[in-house]
Amino acid sequence: MRAMLRFFFLGAVCSGLTMSLYGCAGYRASKTGPTVQDTENLVYLDFALKVSIPCETLNAEQLPSGRTRVHARFVNRQNHTAECQIKVRFKDSEGRILDETGWMPLLLPRREVTQFEHTSLCTGAKDFTILLRAAKG
Repeated sequence: MRAMLRFFFLGAVCSGLTMSLYGCAGYRASKTGPTVQDTENLVYLDFALKVSIPCETLNAEQLPSGRTRVHARFVNRQNHTAECQIKVRFKDSEGRILDETGWMPLLLPRREVTQFEHTSLCTGAKDFTILLRAAKG
């Protein structure tokens, strides 16, 4: 019985020491690099769309009011209307999101070119990211 208590006590002391040593080291957050949504201007959230609905042109212009307007031109290569959703994030020069839209419907008629345009609500946007996904249905 005494040997069992000694074993239990030694185990408790060792685990306490281990926890206190590692607990005092502090939390180390894993550092990952920037994601695709941080670096690219157009992100396809569904891979099949990248092939069937390529983007011909993608650019942004600074308006006299200081707001940013983005233009995108998509080509639907499918034989049916593509029902998609699109979201735009406008970012400052450091990559912080200043303005973000909700998911907006984007219908692309079969075998046609569709223009998309959206203007930021705030001034100071220097960069943008467009997210495109298939509509949930």
